[in-house]
Amino acid sequence: MTSFRKPVRRVTVEPLGHTFGSDWKRALVVTLNAGDRISLRPHGTRREVSILAADVYRYVLRCEANRSLLERARARKEAKATRLARQRQERAERRLVEPIG
Repeated sequence: MTSFRKPVRRVTVEPLGHTFGSDWKRALVVTLNAGDRISLRPHGTRREVSILAADVYRYVLRCEANRSLLERARARKEAKATRLARQRQERAERRLVEPIG
């Protein structure tokens, strides 16, 4: 790895998309600045936002943790739904088989 003194800029391949309002057709310009800062701005504008690289890493780790937690919760919910459906079916079958009276 090499450290750098001058900013390194790259433009994304895909445009931002319709969720970004009037900038939906614009690509994103990503700049790696000295001091571990990452700057982002829509191509052709001066509206720049910056964040520390460590904060981006923290955010990604949190997203992965939340995703695994959500997957486990969905699996538990599916298992519970299956169990309750089986119990409902067994109760209904028992009512059919029980003698009347």
